[in-house]
Amino acid sequence: MRIKWLLITILLCSLLLTGCSSQPLQEPEKWAMVEEKVMTFSDGESVNLWRRGPFGHAAYKLSDETTLLLVQDPAGPANVYVGGVESLNDLSEPAQRAVAAFYEEQGLLYNVPSELEKAYADYLACQDKGTLFHEHYISQDIVPTASNDSIICFLTSVILPVNGQMAQEVHLGAVFSRETGEVLNNWELFSLPEDEARQRLLDIFNVADSALRTEMQAALKPEYIILFPDNLDVTFPRGTLPSQAYSYSIGLGYDELQGVIQSWAIPNSDGI
Repeated sequence: MRIKWLLITILLCSLLLTGCSSQPLQEPEKWAMVEEKVMTFSDGESVNLWRRGPFGHAAYKLSDETTLLLVQDPAGPANVYVGGVESLNDLSEPAQRAVAAFYEEQGLLYNVPSELEKAYADYLACQDKGTLFHEHYISQDIVPTASNDSIICFLTSVILPVNGQMAQEVHLGAVFSRETGEVLNNWELFSLPEDEARQRLLDIFNVADSALRTEMQAALKPEYIILFPDNLDVTFPRGTLPSQAYSYSIGLGYDELQGVIQSWAIPNSDGI
């Protein structure tokens, strides 16, 4: 069955493996300032960098300790586990190094100084209007999504603020050779040439709005293709489709992709 939805949110915390402990809950780490005046705005106001614990979040706060921006420490691809899905640690060491090198080169998909400028502008606007300012939030996680004997797949999920009360999530997929860790062009997953595969995907999407189909054809990039055990998702980030206010995703079962997708590119349906 084909599934369409506008705004995707992967509840990573519900997927990541958790455990139980008989140990009593500890008091949460307190915030501590680690660097003053990490950035100064054009009006002379500056922000200080605070952290809570060695791993977790960084907070950028004004001198009165108003938090402008919270940044979660990035996670993955190493040491991130999803129930029922193979992880980076299941690969050979050379393959692990190759995958890690790819994501090291990809780096962070956000810019803290730019996001601080946006957060401070939002803060000043709220001050002028006498409304409550909501701190901005950023995170970036890389998690495994699917695998088989030939490939392993990962998803980069980035949460970026639109304003203090709204966020957008960007999803980017990557597929790697299980043996070598070499990244594949996602168009290689299909048994047809790229132009034909693109058109066949659009046909399978069965989008009734011809204008939207044209937008999809222009916007579709290979990294928008994400493989999961039971379906292939194509996700267009917010802003890539002019007619859509939010992200837009279509999920396709692998039975719908017969004759289009390579047999070796279909993940194990039971994960591991």
